[in-house]
Order: sequence, then structure tokens, then C-alpha cells
Amino acid sequence: MMNPNSFSILGYLGVLLWLAVPLLWLLRRRVKAPGWLALAFAVLSFVFATVNSRSHVSRIQAEVIETSADARMLGAAKLKAVEEARGGEVADVRFAEDGAGDFIDKAGMDDADRKYLESIDESKDPAWKNQKKARGAAEEDTGDLEDMLGGEEPSKRLSTDALPVEKESRPPIIMSEAHVASAQRLNSINLNVSFYAILLGVVILIVDYLARANSYAQAALPLPLPASWRNAFTPLPAIVPRPEKTRRSLSGELAHLARRGDAFVCFTKEAASLPDSLPTLGKSGRPIDLLRVDGDRISNDFIFEALWYQRSCFVVDSPQRAQSLFAEILRQLELRHNARACTRGNVHLVWNLDPPPGENDVATFERLASSTGFSLFVWPSR
Repeated sequence: MMNPNSFSILGYLGVLLWLAVPLLWLLRRRVKAPGWLALAFAVLSFVFATVNSRSHVSRIQAEVIETSADARMLGAAKLKAVEEARGGEVADVRFAEDGAGDFIDKAGMDDADRKYLESIDESKDPAWKNQKKARGAAEEDTGDLEDMLGGEEPSKRLSTDALPVEKESRPPIIMSEAHVASAQRLNSINLNVSFYAILLGVVILIVDYLARANSYAQAALPLPLPASWRNAFTPLPAIVPRPEKTRRSLSGELAHLARRGDAFVCFTKEAASLPDSLPTLGKSGRPIDLLRVDGDRISNDFIFEALWYQRSCFVVDSPQRAQSLFAEILRQLELRHNARACTRGNVHLVWNLDPPPGENDVATFERLASSTGFSLFVWPSR
């Protein structure tokens, strides 16, 4: 049975945190928690597990059972019995430096007797050792060079004030050997599981990001990832419902699409307020040109081919040109749809003009766009 003192409070909190990580994975469709929350739980659980291991589990020690007085008396009686039994088998010759038990011929013993004798008598010193210690303690200083170098005078001049004072360490946690082994095993499991929880948290974060990438209401932090990755988790909607309240400005929405690596054509009267280029990496890295469609210098066929191969992005500010370009896009999508062709990336049509496309055109676009990688976003006009 586990000892409750095997873990500290931080250790138990770490266990609860890494238990929450797989629960968030299992309930990810019901619990609308952000993906970074699981990773944060996993990192905290690993930190708590490490602190618990170094500051709590490392202090756990096994309980030392002292030998009782009855056991010592029993050992002495057994030793005396062995001496009496083997005393007649040894020679009568004794030496001054022999101890009390040295008259026994240990060389003639078997391994079991020798080990037993050493275990019960290893703490006793022979008489000659005790006498030598007594003589060494009783000797007086003779005043020679050796005494002057190693005598009491140098020790008197030593000051203990300069010696470093060790800080008192936290007291050990005493447990039985079975509980110590259990605590160490559980500590190792806790560290390993919390580390794997971090890996699971990273997977949850990636899956959650890709699942939200094609959602206007939930997408955040645009990254230039392959469109097939995003579409595999959440298909690109052919028609993005008009939001009641936009999350970003029109230029911010176009910059968001550019950072995703998607091509777009924007139909708007606000073309003059839009920049000439948009960054695709960070705030200014790898800019892509935003071409203005003015007059007939750029054909509709060229615009569609540039969008299909993700070469450029366009802005159209004329309602008449917007209607003709939209009709050309429908015609080209019909051909691609019949040929089962699809763009390498996503293409967005951002409509910010009055009037919006007709219902029949929108229905046709919705039928063709899903299989070809196009999307229509009717932006609310002012």
C-alpha cells in the first residue's frame, strides 16, 4: 500500500495536471478549451514532478532497526558457546597481542562459522589495541620538533570562526524499506509520464491549431503551412457566412490570408487604402504584391491563372469588372471541376462591393468551390 507521504503536495498536483492532459484530448470535441491549455498543464506537471523528486523523494530514507539488548545478550551467549566448543581444538600457545577470541583457529572453520563469528564479534577490539590506545593517550609532550609541529600550540592558534558553517538540511523522511521502494518507483513513473504528457500536449496543440485554421471565428496566428494539412482537419468552407461583427479590418483580413500563404482577390471600393504589398512571413518578411486591376490591362484569364497557381493577389474596385471576373471564375471552375483538378493552395474571393453576387451564381460557386479549393467570403459593406 502506498504511503501518503511518498509525494509532496506539488507531486500530487503534478499527477492531477498530467491526468488532465489525456482528458482534454478525449473531450476535445465537447470541451472548447484552447490547445495551448493542455501543453501548459503538461509543462507544469513536469516542473512539479521534478521539484517533488529533488526536494521530497530524495529525502526519504529507510528505517534503521536497532539491535535490542536481548539480541545482544543472545549473540554473546552464542559466541561463548562457540568458544567453549572449539577451545579444546586449538594449541595452547597464546600471544600477547591476541584478543579474547583469537585463540580460536578460524582457518579451520567452515565459511558459515567464520561469517557468523565475524558478524557478532566485529565491533570488539583486542586487548592489545585498547592498551595501545591508553598508552597513546597517556603520553606527555616531550618538547621535540614533532610535538612542536603537531602539538597543541598550532591547534590553539586555529580559530573556528573562519570555518564555514553548514546550513541545517531538511530532516529526512523515515519510512519502511517497502514504502521507500514504492515511493522511488512511483517517482520514476511520475517523471516519465509527465514527460510523455508534454509530447501529448504538443500533439494536441498542433491538432487544435489545424482544426481551427479554416474557421473565421476561431483561427489565430496564421502560419504558412500547406493547405492540405488544414483542409484534412477542417475542410475549407465554400461560402463563409457573413459575420455580424468582424474580427479584423479588411486590410487585416487580407494580411491574415497572405500570412497563411493563400491567394486571394478582393472586390472593394477601399482599394486606395490597401497597401501595395503584404508580408507572408512575420511583419515584413517575404512580401507579396497586391496588384490593382484597372481597366483592361490585366485580362480575367490571367487573373484566374495567377490565382490558381498562387502567384499573385489582386484588388478590383469596379463593380462591372467584378461581375465579369466572377463570371470568368465560374466558367474556369466548371472546367477544373469536370477534370477533377484542385489548387495546390486555397484561393479566397473577398467580396466587399454592392451589389453582392446573385443567388444563382453563389449556388453555382458553392457546388464547384469545395472540390477545387476556392472560397467566397462576402465581407460586410459599410
